[in-house]
Amino acid sequence: MSTGKIIGIVVFVVIVLFALFLFQTIKTKSTSLNNFVPYKELIGKTVVLNNDVILYKYKNSAEVFHSNYPYFLIDSKDPDWISIPNFVEINEIETIFEIPKGASLKIEKAIQYTNGVSGTSSPFVFGTITSDGIDYKVGYQWGEQSMSKNFDNIPESWYFYQAPWQNELDTSFYYLPKAKIW
Repeated sequence: MSTGKIIGIVVFVVIVLFALFLFQTIKTKSTSLNNFVPYKELIGKTVVLNNDVILYKYKNSAEVFHSNYPYFLIDSKDPDWISIPNFVEINEIETIFEIPKGASLKIEKAIQYTNGVSGTSSPFVFGTITSDGIDYKVGYQWGEQSMSKNFDNIPESWYFYQAPWQNELDTSFYYLPKAKIW
């Protein structure tokens, strides 16, 4: 084999390895939160909703965090509630219907997603809600990180706004892991 071919093969291998490394670095990563408080107390349990919620679906499947759970719930106590009409107006999400308080949600798992570019994390619970005999696989983004606690390197930097199944706001801060590459 000539020196030119060897150099060509080495350059090709280096480019492929660099592309794989780059892909692994910038892709969204995920990790289970099933064993972390407050999620571990909910996994496998059925909770009753104390508020009306609205069921939505992303029109673009690339926006869905978990392909087995294409719907998402939101209620008026959610910090993102105010931006939902904008997403409906620009046709990114569609409103499915309102689910009245008293409905049951079986929580199946919790996952933390960390964006590979920005590094921000978003925790979700996933489960099944039944309405009129039809099961809907849903996600619910639940948890926010206090930037000041995070910048001060305080591990317990996560707080939770009042979820539709909670009777009152939990004012504690919790530790949650960041999703890793592997």
